[in-house]
Amino acid sequence: MSIILVADIGGTNGRFGLVNACSHGKGYNAEQQISLRSADYPTLADMIRDYVKQAGISMPKFACLAIAGPIQDGHVKVTNLNWEFSISRLRDELNMQALDVINDYSALAYAAPHLQKEDITTLYNTEANPYAPIGVMGPGTGFGAALLAPVNKAWKIIPTEGGHCSFAPTTDTEIAILQELRKRFDHVSIEHLLSGQGLVSIYKALAAIEGKDAEDLQPADVSERGMKHQDALCEQALQAFCNILGSVAGDKALSWGALGGIYLGGGIVPKIAHYLPQTDFIKRYLHKGVMRGYVEDIPVHMVTNDKAALIGTAAWLVDTTPALQS
Repeated sequence: MSIILVADIGGTNGRFGLVNACSHGKGYNAEQQISLRSADYPTLADMIRDYVKQAGISMPKFACLAIAGPIQDGHVKVTNLNWEFSISRLRDELNMQALDVINDYSALAYAAPHLQKEDITTLYNTEANPYAPIGVMGPGTGFGAALLAPVNKAWKIIPTEGGHCSFAPTTDTEIAILQELRKRFDHVSIEHLLSGQGLVSIYKALAAIEGKDAEDLQPADVSERGMKHQDALCEQALQAFCNILGSVAGDKALSWGALGGIYLGGGIVPKIAHYLPQTDFIKRYLHKGVMRGYVEDIPVHMVTNDKAALIGTAAWLVDTTPALQS
């Protein structure tokens, strides 16, 4: 039996777990999950060693890590941390047989075919094409996006920087919001609106449009006040956020040909999920003119398992490591 160390490393926390490489039928659920504060460790190697110590195990020979940051030519830079490392050197330092590192949204994308019913909530229900690409995206600290494409009876991850595509307003209010944001940004991207700070930016833009003074609010303040109908401007901002998310999800579904389904991840959507039906999220998702019928055939799911990236890392390593396939 081969045990895989899996982790989802972000700027704030690192979530670790152990997966049995033979647990494909059980969805690769991780055992002995522990969350560690990233800032408590000078290096990723130190963090991994501490997890192994706390778990009371020997260092596993196989590992796959999901990282919030760019990965290029075997070199990794973790966003919001002063961590840079070579994947091969980290593998050798930890005396592992195989270690791989993939982007956090790539991990979430690879998890999609392995998620169980209890890991997702369906927001728009229709029959997906099991042989078609799957799109994964979502707002959090930024806006992540990745595509999973079927290739030769297997899955291939296509990482993207879809959050940095230009924002395309579709209502007069959104045009006005864009005009406000252009005063701050030379290029207004999707991420400038669909992220934690993006929600605040929408709120401040609406305040400016209406000639009101904006409070110094955090993203959670705007969403909470909006969902509880405590502040009309916050609710207007949250409505705009959800509606724009619907439009972007439909745009990605079209441009990616994601007939296998759209999966929404990130930290924000699960927190506002019960509010989504009060918005035009689905209406805007389907509002694609002559291509409405195409999008109507693409379901939308919300990933509710916040450890889904651990499932994706385990599945990725098993599928790409011959020693784990026996």
